[in-house]
Amino acid sequence: MLGLRVLVSLGAVLGVMWLLYRRLRRGPAAAKGRPLSLVSRQSVGPKASVVLVDTDGKRFMLGVTEHGISVLHTAEVPAPEPAEAEAPAAATRRAARHAASFGAQRFDAELAAQQGRLAEQPAPLAGSILDPGTWRLAAGALRAGRRP
Repeated sequence: MLGLRVLVSLGAVLGVMWLLYRRLRRGPAAAKGRPLSLVSRQSVGPKASVVLVDTDGKRFMLGVTEHGISVLHTAEVPAPEPAEAEAPAAATRRAARHAASFGAQRFDAELAAQQGRLAEQPAPLAGSILDPGTWRLAAGALRAGRRP
């Protein structure tokens, strides 16, 4: 009788562990659906990119850099297209619709402004011994000092 109680208790503990494992393996996103989906990502520099993200019926264009994330534009999520074999021409039309939904001229202007802000930021190694510009300045100063 004692052996039977031990086996039942062991079965109950293993059952609870199995249920917890299955519950935790799915994670919170699986229980609520996919609240956030990555549509596209385009690199615009070594450590900067533009990302399209859909959430709650909205599409966000985000500027992502090493130091932060900023919202560049917001729009409604376009209606899903019918499932069909997508030819290159259809892909081009779809890309044109996405560009039109965000306003291509505004996107280009915002992208140029973002790149300008990135270019204005000083290099992280500026003035340090690891910066090639520092070595060029030092070599120029040495050459200038040798001339009469």
